Amino acid sequence: MKLNRSSLLLASLFLSQLSYAAAFQLYELGTPIVATAGVGQAAVASDASTVYFNPAGMNALPATEIMLGSEIVLPYANFSANSINTILGNNGGNAGMLVPGVGGYFVYNYSPRLKMGFGVASPYAGALFYNNHWVGRYIVQQMALLTINVNPAIAYQVNEWLSLGAGVSLEYASLYQTVALPLTSTIDGQASISASDVSPGFNLGIFLTPRETTQLGVTYRSQIVHHLHGNVNFLNISNTPSVQTKLVMPANMIASISQKITPQFSLLGEIGWAHWSTMRNAVVTIDGFSAVTPENWHDTYRIGLAGQYHLPSPVLLQAGISFDSSPTSRSHRTPNLPMDRQIRLGAGLEYIATKATTLGLSYEYMNMGNAPITNSSRVGILSGSYSRNYSNFFQASLNVKC
Repeated sequence: MKLNRSSLLLASLFLSQLSYAAAFQLYELGTPIVATAGVGQAAVASDASTVYFNPAGMNALPATEIMLGSEIVLPYANFSANSINTILGNNGGNAGMLVPGVGGYFVYNYSPRLKMGFGVASPYAGALFYNNHWVGRYIVQQMALLTINVNPAIAYQVNEWLSLGAGVSLEYASLYQTVALPLTSTIDGQASISASDVSPGFNLGIFLTPRETTQLGVTYRSQIVHHLHGNVNFLNISNTPSVQTKLVMPANMIASISQKITPQFSLLGEIGWAHWSTMRNAVVTIDGFSAVTPENWHDTYRIGLAGQYHLPSPVLLQAGISFDSSPTSRSHRTPNLPMDRQIRLGAGLEYIATKATTLGLSYEYMNMGNAPITNSSRVGILSGSYSRNYSNFFQASLNVKC
């Protein structure tokens, strides 16, 4: 069967629902802030990962440091259709897929006032695997998004209480998705998209120590716009056209505080904002012809609270909770990213093995809400919510002072 114009339009309409939804933002990045639910990322500056979270915090490190971190993300996503749903099929099973992650961070102590660093992380990622006959197969069957962000940075100590930092980012994004296409009333075709891109961005940071017991940090990461290019392969349709789409990683700002209450106990707080409203429309172009799907996402906010307690032994206990608002609503949410508001609960410890080495072990539970969906298309109405919709993060790291 040859791919005609109507089939091409149908494919592009379905694929366009992916183009933004796959951009799931991660704060964890294989670092010990998993234990604090991401709270304090701009103000703690206690290891080499500050080169990514707040480059100005590098001046809080007295020596050259390197960190290697890893994590495993184990998500669960179980969709349940409701009475409004009109598409035949099953509930897709557990679509969550185990995803490993790594991060590497290096800070060089050039002088007491000048530090340079380098970070490699995957700030946006996601993977889902619904079975082939589920009710939402005309939107997504399988999906995998990978990003690799390379972030060199520099920090300068202006005076005793103020440090400024800046960095540049070069980010690689790779996207893969399969989606079913309704060829007849009884036969489905399938489209699989593979596309990638490399695009730049930047980040800025301020680190303040107005008192010996207080640390404040503010950091800003710019928007990164990926113009993905690749190919679409069709099952039961003899054509392999090229595809182009845009994926926006939004600008975001984080402000954090670390306040020492006693010599052993510190309280961490955080507020944040992400500019998701830049994602107004999704555009997919296949062999020169485009389709537009309204996204109408909105900006999100973030709040969090955490604590750190130093035991008499060389162990730091950490725990935290954070809340991120939902970037979308029932009518615009799709099963590519079944995410509602997010509540993170984290706990963990850091163990000072020697004067030069610190080990980190952390766990975080992230609840992504019921994520209700009512999505209308040419093939019917996909409607329901997620009875299980959460992820488990397991983290381990090693920080070494050189």
